[in-house]
Amino acid sequence: MHRAPPLHCVYSIILFSIGKPNLNGHFRKTAYNGTMNKFYQGTISCKAILEAGKRKAGPLYVDPNKRTKDFSYIIHLAKKAGVAVLQTPREKLDELTGSKTHGGMALEAEDLVIPSIETIGKKSGAVFYIEGLEDPYNLGSVCRTIYAAGANLLILPPRDWSNAYDTILKASAGAFEKLDIAYASEEQCVDYLRKHHIPLLCAHRKDAVPLATYDFPSTCCIAIGGAMRGLSKKILKHADENIYIQYGRDYRNALDTASSAAVFAFTKRNKEIEHEHQSR
Repeated sequence: MHRAPPLHCVYSIILFSIGKPNLNGHFRKTAYNGTMNKFYQGTISCKAILEAGKRKAGPLYVDPNKRTKDFSYIIHLAKKAGVAVLQTPREKLDELTGSKTHGGMALEAEDLVIPSIETIGKKSGAVFYIEGLEDPYNLGSVCRTIYAAGANLLILPPRDWSNAYDTILKASAGAFEKLDIAYASEEQCVDYLRKHHIPLLCAHRKDAVPLATYDFPSTCCIAIGGAMRGLSKKILKHADENIYIQYGRDYRNALDTASSAAVFAFTKRNKEIEHEHQSR
């Protein structure tokens, strides 16, 4: 059980790390305590971390003057997991998080550790490999979309997103915490797919078949690149199939990565639903 330090100790050891600038050029501060655990603020982030149970967390700090169904549920999750719940005045929450946008709740937690693909066993169903993501909001959108569509693994090129975890968590509505994610170079990704006999389907127009008529294997990896550069040659040369999205008009521009991921993810899911109905 996580034992909470006395409140006077907690409030005296808050540090801040300056991360990368956001889209407006402003730097976002990440709040830490004396053990360098981060403070995640707001119900979306707190709920996702407690529901997923992937990392050590606690205490949970809550404004005693605010109570909603979501608050009650998150407090229940915390107590069930043995996480201390501390009634904390709003001004102290402002101090803990370095923000006034916490909504009356903050959770102390370890950093999320994203493993290498080499530590991941075979995943069934939809696997996604996504290149070209530069913005945490776009990564959050991709996670939200493919998680909702039933994806079981997201493979990303190696990159340190740790300063943006809170932003990604919120943008993904918690899916970033719940979705299995692994880092892999192009070579590691290809090796993983070959090892587990997972076909590689690339979103690429050359020598491609239309998405609308494609019959997906039940387990496959869908690879999507950035809107400007597309997929790397190292990935494309190992493709088992290239697939393209048919537009409704002559429009010679690529969709952004999050939109492409949504089209592929839900097309696969909707075809699975159709097959399920047909087999009944």
